[in-house]
Amino acid sequence: MYVTADDKSTFDNPFDIAAIPVVTKEQADAEDRTKKLTTVTPTIKAPKTGPTKAAPSSTEAAATASAAAQKYQQELLRIPEMKPYGSVLKSSPVVELTESETEYVVSVVKHIFKEHIVLQYEVKNTLPDTVLEDVSVVATPAEEEELEEDFIIPAAKLATDEPGTIYVSFKKSSGEGSFPASSFTNVLKFTTKEIDPTTGEPEETGYDDEYQVEDLELTGSDYVVPAFAGNFNHIWEQVGASGEEAEETLQLSGVKSIAGKLIQDIMNKGVLINLRCD
Repeated sequence: MYVTADDKSTFDNPFDIAAIPVVTKEQADAEDRTKKLTTVTPTIKAPKTGPTKAAPSSTEAAATASAAAQKYQQELLRIPEMKPYGSVLKSSPVVELTESETEYVVSVVKHIFKEHIVLQYEVKNTLPDTVLEDVSVVATPAEEEELEEDFIIPAAKLATDEPGTIYVSFKKSSGEGSFPASSFTNVLKFTTKEIDPTTGEPEETGYDDEYQVEDLELTGSDYVVPAFAGNFNHIWEQVGASGEEAEETLQLSGVKSIAGKLIQDIMNKGVLINLRCD
């Protein structure tokens, strides 16, 4: 309340934490018990008329994911550099890399292709009277031997509160049969120019700047496309499973290699995976 107060007189006296009453855990627990004992049981309200929005089913969720993938597919096909990549196998949900109150708001979507990983960054400049030019993202994977940068498509200009899109593409060094898992450091690079108040145009000269945002994780789940089956046993029989069973002991410290191995087994052999967590 002190920080968000609209009345400027609130800030006449500095905030003093000593003025705040201290309540022990025992006192708080006793108060909670008293509230529970004295609270009146609420009456049952009559049901609302008209249709209610039901929670989406698994089929509806799959349809939503498919529609999102088709939308991204149409956008990416318009980019000449990505036409040779083929179809998008999967697009991740939006990952926020900054808080919404920061100077530069950045989010990203991971697009999975057969031989490429494309990171689509959405960037918004919230600084007033400022223009960002030649905006790019330097995304550095921890596993550089598995992912090789193919190209970067920067945003030419970002005015105040106008979002822009940046693409960073990586090629799988081991080909389409690999499923690299890695973390990416992300550094926003741009040229800042102030707006001339007399003309409303950016000044001719600016200065180069950079802004580091949160890291991004590429994990095994990014390669898995959900399929909702009503009868898994029937599908298991259709793939011609021999019924063979294998047991392995895996260490959690090798989670990246485990994810890659499980996906490789599923994609190549159709292996039924049974995991037990102790």
